[in-house]
Amino acid sequence: MSYNPYGYGGNDSQANGAGFAGNAQFQQQQQQQQQQQFQGRGGFVNHQQGPDMSQGAQQNGGAGAEGYGFQDPRQSMAFQLGQSAFSNFIGQQNFSQFQETVSKAASGSSSVSHYFQVSTSYVLQKILLVLFPFMNKNNWQRIPESQSSGAGTVSFMPPKDDINSPDMYIPVMGLVTYILIWNTQQGLSGSFNPENLYYKLSSTVAFLALDLIILKLGLYLLVSTNSPTTSITELLCYVGYKFVPLTLVLFVPALPFYLSLILKVYLFIAFGVFLLRAVKFNMFSNPNDDMVNIKKSTVKKCNYFLFFYGFVWQSVLMWLIS
Repeated sequence: MSYNPYGYGGNDSQANGAGFAGNAQFQQQQQQQQQQQFQGRGGFVNHQQGPDMSQGAQQNGGAGAEGYGFQDPRQSMAFQLGQSAFSNFIGQQNFSQFQETVSKAASGSSSVSHYFQVSTSYVLQKILLVLFPFMNKNNWQRIPESQSSGAGTVSFMPPKDDINSPDMYIPVMGLVTYILIWNTQQGLSGSFNPENLYYKLSSTVAFLALDLIILKLGLYLLVSTNSPTTSITELLCYVGYKFVPLTLVLFVPALPFYLSLILKVYLFIAFGVFLLRAVKFNMFSNPNDDMVNIKKSTVKKCNYFLFFYGFVWQSVLMWLIS
């Protein structure tokens, strides 16, 4: 038998090649099993394991990550991981409903953010205007910003640029300040109870909702106008300004009685004057056009309603709240 110097090397190379091929197939099977296990557990698949899987990960979380403006790949990966974990925790159907709710809230956030565009000077001037409305010799009407010819609606300047524009910052902070100061005084007097915090907050919010319903219903039944002043958002701003005098009432000393009574009556009357003028002079987006289509008797009824609402009802309501 002749000796072939290349025969052993060829067999060895074939065996090694078969071994390498077997090892490659075994490693590929292990990777596929690991991928299936991670997918079954709802885990995050590494983006380095093939182009198809990276494209799937981008399709699952890319829309959400781009919607939140992530530019760093690490932030995008973290967002996708959190999104996957949250969807598996609450369920895919509930997660879809959650995304729809967030998208609807985000679409209307631009209109709400308009009422939070305030500055320090505006807040101080607005509080002085609520407390001393008799000192305001300027026009109570708001400054229009632009007018769209299609819908015919008027947009106004933000609160930081117009003192007569309503805002949501002072009512929200006024409510929080009022509740905290009231509970602080209860604690200083030795009668603090954690349940009183919930009771005071819930009762105050209930009175505020009742006040808003009465004002909205009265204006709706009396006059029909497209002014943003009669919207729920702006009416909520106006009725929320009552927490400015209500907070100051907490600091009014109980003695002497007549001085305390005079200060409380003045604060209630001042808020009534502010509310009457602020709503009355901004009820119509275009007074020249709207007043032509509205009868004078309707205007008088609106004035009577706002007078009763601003002075009588507000005094009774703030007395009940305080």
